Amino acid sequence: MNRFPSQSQFRLSPLLVLIVACCAGAGLAVAAPAAKPFWIGDLDTNHDGKISAQEAAAMPAVAKAFATIDQNKDGSITMSEVRLMWRSEMMGIANSSVQGRMAAFTKADTKKAGKISADEAKAAGMNFVVTNFKTFDANHDGFVEKDEMQKGAVALAQQGLAARGQHLQAMFTKADTNKDGKLSQVEFTAAFPKFAPSFAFFDENHDGSVDQTEFALPPGI
Repeated sequence: MNRFPSQSQFRLSPLLVLIVACCAGAGLAVAAPAAKPFWIGDLDTNHDGKISAQEAAAMPAVAKAFATIDQNKDGSITMSEVRLMWRSEMMGIANSSVQGRMAAFTKADTKKAGKISADEAKAAGMNFVVTNFKTFDANHDGFVEKDEMQKGAVALAQQGLAARGQHLQAMFTKADTNKDGKLSQVEFTAAFPKFAPSFAFFDENHDGSVDQTEFALPPGI
């Protein structure tokens, strides 16, 4: 089945763009001191595992969205809340993808029959339908009906979200060199040097390691 569109094809929110701009395409091989925060976790300058409103001031977009990110309204931002923000962004991307594909279906359905043929899909430039026509055409009648299109579009979006989770799992597994199910500060630093200064922000339970429930990286990485 056609893969979920790559994140480079999506329009991310201005806040997410700012948070990941330095990360995307920069590579993670070499750590270097930065005059400005590399990502939102770098705002935790006192390394207490959370970001205060005062610390957030160093990144204006985060300061502006502080109340929104601080979901439990305790006056600080934690990694859990950042993960929820990223998840919300990815869900928004998935929903936009579904809406875009349904809009393309409506445009391709020139006869207003509530269904499209492979030729109509091709003429409308719906290559993701043409490539996976038999999958979308669940009842195998030679047409993709509106409800089939909806289900297929949702399935592709869900596949994309799952792929993101698998990608993160693969990165974690590779970084966990001693295979104990958690990343020590040494392992974390070796694998993700640009995020190493924010280790305390990741390590929410303050046990000296980052487990799979604490681990996440910005979309686009």
